[in-house]
Order: sequence, then C-alpha cells, then structure tokens
Amino acid sequence: MSEPTSGLLTFLFTDVEGSTSLVRELGDDYPAVQARQRDLQREAFVNHDGRVIDSQGDSFFVAFTRPGDAVRAAVSAQQALGAESWPRPGELRVRMGIHTGPVELADERYVGLAVHRAARICAAGHGGQVLLSHASLALLEDEEHALPGVEFRDLGESRLKDFHRPVRLHQVIAPRLPIEFPPLRSAEPPALPAVRASDADRERAVSALREHSAAGRLTLEEFSERAGRAYAARTFEELEAIGRDLPATTPVERRRRPKRFTAAVFANTVRTGRWRLPRFGLAFVFLGDADLDLRQAELEHSVTTITAIVLLGNVDVYVPEGIEVDFGGLGIFGHRREFGRDVPPVPGTPLVRVRIFSLLGTADLWRVPAAWVGRPFREVIKALRRGPQGELPPPEDEGGR
Repeated sequence: MSEPTSGLLTFLFTDVEGSTSLVRELGDDYPAVQARQRDLQREAFVNHDGRVIDSQGDSFFVAFTRPGDAVRAAVSAQQALGAESWPRPGELRVRMGIHTGPVELADERYVGLAVHRAARICAAGHGGQVLLSHASLALLEDEEHALPGVEFRDLGESRLKDFHRPVRLHQVIAPRLPIEFPPLRSAEPPALPAVRASDADRERAVSALREHSAAGRLTLEEFSERAGRAYAARTFEELEAIGRDLPATTPVERRRRPKRFTAAVFANTVRTGRWRLPRFGLAFVFLGDADLDLRQAELEHSVTTITAIVLLGNVDVYVPEGIEVDFGGLGIFGHRREFGRDVPPVPGTPLVRVRIFSLLGTADLWRVPAAWVGRPFREVIKALRRGPQGELPPPEDEGGR
C-alpha cells in the first residue's frame, strides 16, 4: 500500500493477553510461538493494505487508509491465529482495537488523539476479541457488500483511560471468531450524578472560547465546533470538558501578525494553515489563482471581512461548515458560486463576510465539514462538485481515497 500520510486514517492495535504468564509457562518454547504469532498477524495486515508502523514484542501498531481494510485484516488475523496449533491449545489470545480519526505525520511518527484512542480501545478488550469505535463503524455503513459475514455488536459506551468522554464501542462478529466475552475493561468508576448547566453557564463558556480564539489558541473551525458542543451541553462536566485543555485565564501574549493582504499576479497563491484573520483583509488577483483556506485560521475579531478584486483570474475561499458566511459582491463576465451545505450556524460563531468584485473572473466558496480538514484542495473540490447539490459524497468515499 502507499504510505498513509496526515489526514483521516484508521489504526489497528493488537496485544497478546496474558503474555507474561505465557512466557513463564512455555519457557524456551515461547520465542518460536511468538515468531509464528507475529508472522501470521503481519501477513494478514499486509494482505489487506495495512502498513505496520511499529511492532514491539507481541504487539502491533498498523495504519490503514480505509476502515474496511482494517476490519478485514483483524478478522483474517484472528481466524489464522485460531486455526493454528499452539503448544497449549487456546492459550494464545490476541485482543485488537480499531479506531479512525485525524492525525498529523511529524518526524515519521503519527501524532494525534486518534492513535492513543485506538490503543486504549485495544486495552479495553479481551483475548480473541476485536473492538471497533463508532467513528470507524460510521464510515462502514455503505461497505456491507465488502464485508460478507461480518456483523457488529453494540457494546454501549465505555470510558477509556486518559479520556474524559466515553466512547461507543462495537464488537466485530465474524465466522470462526469467539463471540462471548466478559464485560469490557473500564478505566473509570461510575460517575457521580451530574450537575445541570444553565443557559447563562453555556453563554459564559462560549464567551471564554471566544477569548481563547482571539488569543490564537483556537482556530476558526475549532471555535465553531466547541461552541456547538457548549450550546448542546447539559451538565457542568460537559462544559468543563470543552475547555479542559485551555488555560483558566487569557493573559496578554505575543501573537502572530494578521495577514491583511494577499496577491496573485501571473501566479498561484495559497494561504492556508494556522494563519491569522484580520478584521479587514484584501486579496488582489490578476491573471492568477488564489486559494484562501480559512478552515484552520485564527480569529482576531468576531466579524471578519475579506474583499477580493479579481481581474482575469480565480479565487477560492474554503470555510468550515457551520460558520456564518455572507458571500456577495459584483461580477462582470464571470461567475460566483457556492458549494457544500449551508447549515444553520451555531449561536455565537463568528461572521465572515466575503466580497468579490470581478471582471472576467471566477469566485467559488467551499463549505467543508470538519472530517475533511487537511484534505488537499483538489480533493475537496472534486468531491463537492460531484456530490448532489454541491455537497460532499456519502461516507463510502472515505474508502476510495
């Protein structure tokens, strides 16, 4: 398979249950058993387009670009392990956990909560069991034809170590795989009765998020997502979890300067990443192309106005879905179009005004869901254009990247 890079990936962790006891019981026979176990698993993972990122002892960490491949690899590995004749029949049992989420590739290592969540899902299971997060299952809804004989049993929500919010887990049911297991290993005792939050509490939480956004700690998309969670929160615990990774106060600090002017003259210009939005921004395009990606931009004010003057060129503006956008202007002998779902904005989210004044030029606004953050521009444009009414295609496209 091609090496997975930053973006939305599926991770599979495996671990031999009770390996210490097994080493003690098998003695000198254990190295051969371990080598055979590793060969069977590695073969299953590679045959289903998995890339082994790390393997220490009897554990594996594997990355897949498609969640369906991860499920097929896990089932194949469990079936091969179950069919093998071990020195002590039934004693070698491997637990597996699968989760899909966004990550970044830094120094040839994957960085992101998705990696840690997948490892914790594996640790919650039992030998012979394959656990799947609800995030991965949601991407498999349209792949039933590609998973014959495979079913998923809902095990409910489970609290994982080092994670404050519970995760809904599912057990993979397939031919020649064990079905019945003890309850999942929970990392936390049952929580005390939650204290209900009021409308005033939610407003204070959103106000604090706005301050953090102005301080450069939250991008436009992060603020939108957290504000939505704040208004939907019912308890103090949910409100606290939204800002748990943020400091209690927002002291004055040095911030990067806002990018007030973007120009593309006989050239292609891309403004992306964690750049800072000013109150008023200007873009000038002449016989060129400009991409203004606001998905991970940082806010300076609650209202931002971007004015673009386009002469014989093109400008594309990318915004996170759920942000309030006022898209207008004047075009002569060109077009101005919008793509993606114009969903009702969450109260308190910033307003982005985009004004396009073009002569023989084009301007497109692309509303991109959170799951597509980090995708290349061309991939976003292609997916939105072929979707119904200019919307993103259904989840099976995740499997066809």
